[in-house]
Amino acid sequence: MTLRELLEAMTHRWYAVVTVGVLAGLALAAFVADSGTYSTRTIVTFRFAETAAVASDNGSESESVIAFAGAVASEVNRGRPTPRYSSNTAPYYGAGIRDGVVVGLRDDGNQWAPRFTSAMLEIQIVGRTHERVAERQRAIVAEIEQIVAAQQALVHDPTDRISAHVEPLTTDIEFITHTRSTLAAAAAAMGIVVLLVGGWLAAVIDHRPRRSRPARPAGPSGRRAEGRRT
Repeated sequence: MTLRELLEAMTHRWYAVVTVGVLAGLALAAFVADSGTYSTRTIVTFRFAETAAVASDNGSESESVIAFAGAVASEVNRGRPTPRYSSNTAPYYGAGIRDGVVVGLRDDGNQWAPRFTSAMLEIQIVGRTHERVAERQRAIVAEIEQIVAAQQALVHDPTDRISAHVEPLTTDIEFITHTRSTLAAAAAAMGIVVLLVGGWLAAVIDHRPRRSRPARPAGPSGRRAEGRRT
Protein backbone atom coordinates (compact mmCIF):
# COMPACT_ATOMS: atom_id res chain seq x y z
CA MET A 1 0.00 0.00 0.00
CA THR A 2 1.30 3.40 -0.97
CA LEU A 3 1.21 6.45 1.25
CA ARG A 4 -1.54 7.95 -0.89
CA GLU A 5 -3.70 4.87 -0.53
CA LEU A 6 -3.12 4.89 3.21
CA LEU A 7 -4.17 8.52 3.51
CA GLU A 8 -7.28 7.82 1.44
CA ALA A 9 -8.16 4.89 3.68
CA MET A 10 -7.71 7.05 6.78
CA THR A 11 -9.95 9.69 5.21
CA HIS A 12 -12.66 7.22 4.22
CA ARG A 13 -12.51 5.35 7.53
CA TRP A 14 -11.96 8.35 9.73
CA TYR A 15 -14.00 6.83 12.53
CA ALA A 16 -11.33 4.15 13.03
CA VAL A 17 -8.66 6.80 13.54
CA VAL A 18 -10.93 8.78 15.88
CA THR A 19 -11.62 5.65 17.96
CA VAL A 20 -7.93 4.95 18.37
CA GLY A 21 -7.36 8.61 19.21
CA VAL A 22 -9.99 8.54 21.95
CA LEU A 23 -8.46 5.41 23.49
CA ALA A 24 -5.01 6.95 23.36
CA GLY A 25 -6.35 10.11 24.97
CA LEU A 26 -7.85 8.10 27.81
CA ALA A 27 -4.55 6.29 28.33
CA LEU A 28 -2.67 9.59 28.41
CA ALA A 29 -5.18 11.04 30.87
CA ALA A 30 -4.70 8.01 33.13
CA PHE A 31 -0.94 8.49 32.88
CA VAL A 32 -1.22 12.13 33.93
CA ALA A 33 -3.66 11.35 36.72
CA ASP A 34 -1.28 8.72 38.07
CA SER A 35 1.49 11.29 38.39
CA GLY A 36 2.56 12.47 41.77
CA THR A 37 4.01 10.29 44.50
CA TYR A 38 5.95 10.84 47.69
CA SER A 39 9.34 9.24 48.07
CA THR A 40 12.23 9.04 50.50
CA ARG A 41 15.63 7.39 50.46
CA THR A 42 16.75 7.18 54.07
CA ILE A 43 20.26 5.99 54.89
CA VAL A 44 21.13 4.04 58.05
CA THR A 45 24.87 3.65 58.70
CA PHE A 46 26.37 0.89 60.85
CA ARG A 47 29.65 1.30 62.71
CA PHE A 48 31.40 0.22 65.89
CA ALA A 49 29.66 1.76 68.88
CA GLU A 50 32.90 2.88 70.56
CA THR A 51 34.16 4.90 67.57
CA ALA A 52 33.29 8.32 66.22
CA ALA A 53 31.41 8.76 62.96
CA VAL A 54 34.30 10.62 61.30
CA ALA A 55 36.95 8.11 62.36
CA SER A 56 38.59 6.24 59.51
CA ASP A 57 38.42 2.95 61.41
CA ASN A 58 34.82 3.27 62.62
CA GLY A 59 33.98 -0.11 61.13
CA SER A 60 31.57 1.05 58.40
CA GLU A 61 33.87 -0.54 55.81
CA SER A 62 34.54 -3.67 57.82
CA GLU A 63 33.36 -6.89 56.20
CA SER A 64 31.87 -8.12 59.46
CA VAL A 65 29.88 -4.92 59.95
CA ILE A 66 28.72 -5.00 56.33
CA ALA A 67 27.58 -8.59 56.79
CA PHE A 68 25.72 -7.60 59.95
CA ALA A 69 23.95 -4.78 58.09
CA GLY A 70 22.97 -7.23 55.34
CA ALA A 71 21.52 -9.59 57.94
CA VAL A 72 19.46 -6.76 59.39
CA ALA A 73 18.14 -5.87 55.92
CA SER A 74 17.21 -9.50 55.30
CA GLU A 75 15.26 -9.62 58.57
CA VAL A 76 13.44 -6.38 57.82
CA ASN A 77 12.53 -7.70 54.35
CA ARG A 78 11.35 -11.00 55.89
CA GLY A 79 13.88 -12.88 53.79
CA ARG A 80 12.71 -11.49 50.47
CA PRO A 81 15.52 -10.62 48.02
CA THR A 82 16.18 -6.95 47.39
CA PRO A 83 15.30 -5.82 43.83
CA ARG A 84 18.34 -4.97 41.73
CA TYR A 85 18.60 -2.40 38.94
CA SER A 86 21.21 -1.55 36.34
CA SER A 87 22.29 1.48 38.37
CA ASN A 88 22.71 1.79 42.12
CA THR A 89 21.18 5.27 41.91
CA ALA A 90 17.96 4.04 40.30
CA PRO A 91 15.02 5.23 42.40
CA TYR A 92 12.40 2.77 43.58
CA TYR A 93 9.57 4.72 41.94
CA GLY A 94 11.49 4.57 38.65
CA ALA A 95 10.45 0.93 38.35
CA GLY A 96 6.79 1.96 38.26
CA ILE A 97 6.22 1.43 41.98
CA ARG A 98 3.78 3.94 43.46
CA ASP A 99 3.31 2.37 46.87
CA GLY A 100 5.91 0.17 48.49
CA VAL A 101 9.01 -0.26 50.64
CA VAL A 102 12.41 -1.77 49.95
CA VAL A 103 15.33 -2.02 52.36
CA GLY A 104 18.67 -2.99 50.91
CA LEU A 105 22.37 -2.90 51.59
CA ARG A 106 24.14 -0.08 49.80
CA ASP A 107 25.50 -1.52 46.55
CA ASP A 108 28.15 0.32 44.56
CA GLY A 109 28.06 -2.21 41.72
CA ASN A 110 25.28 -3.05 39.27
CA GLN A 111 22.77 -5.80 38.64
CA TRP A 112 25.41 -8.12 37.20
CA ALA A 113 28.26 -7.50 39.64
CA PRO A 114 27.27 -6.36 43.15
CA ARG A 115 29.87 -4.62 45.26
CA PHE A 116 29.26 -3.86 48.93
CA THR A 117 31.87 -1.46 50.25
CA SER A 118 30.11 0.12 53.23
CA ALA A 119 27.68 -0.91 55.94
CA MET A 120 24.83 1.31 54.87
CA LEU A 121 21.18 0.41 54.51
CA GLU A 122 19.00 2.29 52.04
CA ILE A 123 15.35 2.55 53.00
CA GLN A 124 13.37 3.45 49.89
CA ILE A 125 9.71 4.23 50.46
CA VAL A 126 7.11 5.47 48.00
CA GLY A 127 3.50 6.27 48.78
CA ARG A 128 0.49 8.29 47.74
CA THR A 129 0.59 10.62 50.73
CA HIS A 130 3.28 12.31 52.79
CA GLU A 131 1.80 10.94 56.01
CA ARG A 132 1.92 7.34 54.78
CA VAL A 133 5.57 7.60 53.79
CA ALA A 134 6.51 9.31 57.07
CA GLU A 135 4.69 6.65 59.09
CA ARG A 136 6.46 3.84 57.27
CA GLN A 137 9.78 5.58 57.66
CA ARG A 138 9.41 5.83 61.44
CA ALA A 139 8.23 2.22 61.71
CA ILE A 140 11.13 0.79 59.70
CA VAL A 141 13.77 2.86 61.50
CA ALA A 142 12.32 1.73 64.84
CA GLU A 143 12.36 -1.91 63.67
CA ILE A 144 16.00 -1.65 62.61
CA GLU A 145 16.94 -0.18 65.98
CA GLN A 146 15.11 -2.98 67.78
CA ILE A 147 16.85 -5.67 65.72
CA VAL A 148 20.27 -4.12 66.33
CA ALA A 149 19.60 -3.79 70.07
CA ALA A 150 18.46 -7.41 70.33
CA GLN A 151 21.48 -8.74 68.42
CA GLN A 152 24.04 -6.59 70.20
CA ALA A 153 22.72 -7.51 73.64
CA LEU A 154 24.59 -10.81 73.24
CA VAL A 155 27.94 -9.08 72.58
CA HIS A 156 29.93 -8.71 75.81
CA ASP A 157 32.98 -6.84 74.53
CA PRO A 158 32.04 -3.13 74.09
CA THR A 159 34.62 -2.71 71.32
CA ASP A 160 32.82 -5.29 69.20
CA ARG A 161 29.39 -3.79 69.53
CA ILE A 162 27.76 -2.30 66.45
CA SER A 163 25.38 0.65 66.43
CA ALA A 164 23.04 2.00 63.77
CA HIS A 165 22.72 5.70 63.00
CA VAL A 166 20.20 7.42 60.71
CA GLU A 167 21.76 10.05 58.46
CA PRO A 168 19.75 13.22 59.29
CA LEU A 169 19.99 14.73 55.80
CA THR A 170 18.39 11.66 54.21
CA THR A 171 15.10 11.68 56.09
CA ASP A 172 13.44 14.26 53.83
CA ILE A 173 10.35 13.19 51.88
CA GLU A 174 10.07 14.51 48.33
CA PHE A 175 7.09 14.89 46.05
CA ILE A 176 7.79 13.34 42.64
CA THR A 177 5.73 14.30 39.62
CA HIS A 178 6.03 14.28 35.84
CA THR A 179 8.00 17.07 34.22
CA ARG A 180 6.86 19.01 31.17
CA SER A 181 9.35 17.20 28.99
CA THR A 182 8.01 13.85 30.19
CA LEU A 183 4.43 14.84 29.43
CA ALA A 184 5.46 16.17 26.01
CA ALA A 185 7.28 12.94 25.21
CA ALA A 186 4.26 10.89 26.33
CA ALA A 187 1.92 12.98 24.18
CA ALA A 188 4.22 12.65 21.15
CA ALA A 189 4.42 8.88 21.66
CA MET A 190 0.63 8.64 21.84
CA GLY A 191 0.34 10.68 18.67
CA ILE A 192 2.61 8.27 16.83
CA VAL A 193 0.59 5.35 18.17
CA VAL A 194 -2.63 6.92 16.91
CA LEU A 195 -1.18 7.38 13.41
CA LEU A 196 0.25 3.87 13.21
CA VAL A 197 -2.59 1.92 14.78
CA GLY A 198 -5.32 4.15 13.39
CA GLY A 199 -3.87 3.98 9.88
CA TRP A 200 -3.51 0.22 10.07
CA LEU A 201 -7.07 -0.23 11.32
CA ALA A 202 -8.47 2.09 8.67
CA ALA A 203 -6.58 0.20 5.94
CA VAL A 204 -7.86 -3.15 7.18
CA ILE A 205 -11.47 -1.93 7.27
CA ASP A 206 -11.19 -0.22 3.90
CA HIS A 207 -9.74 -3.29 2.16
CA ARG A 208 -11.75 -6.03 3.78
CA PRO A 209 -13.57 -8.27 1.24
CA ARG A 210 -17.16 -7.34 0.61
CA ARG A 211 -19.87 -9.96 0.42
CA SER A 212 -21.09 -10.59 -3.11
CA ARG A 213 -24.82 -10.51 -3.78
CA PRO A 214 -26.32 -14.04 -4.11
CA ALA A 215 -27.11 -15.06 -7.71
CA ARG A 216 -30.71 -15.67 -8.70
CA PRO A 217 -31.67 -19.30 -9.44
CA ALA A 218 -31.65 -20.34 -13.11
CA GLY A 219 -34.94 -20.83 -14.99
CA PRO A 220 -36.14 -23.97 -16.83
CA SER A 221 -34.18 -23.04 -19.94
CA GLY A 222 -30.91 -22.90 -18.02
CA ARG A 223 -30.79 -19.14 -18.02
CA ARG A 224 -31.13 -17.04 -14.90
CA ALA A 225 -34.64 -15.89 -14.31
CA GLU A 226 -35.14 -12.28 -15.16
CA GLY A 227 -37.77 -10.04 -13.78
CA ARG A 228 -40.75 -9.31 -15.98
CA ARG A 229 -40.51 -5.97 -17.59
CA THR A 230 -43.50 -3.76 -17.18
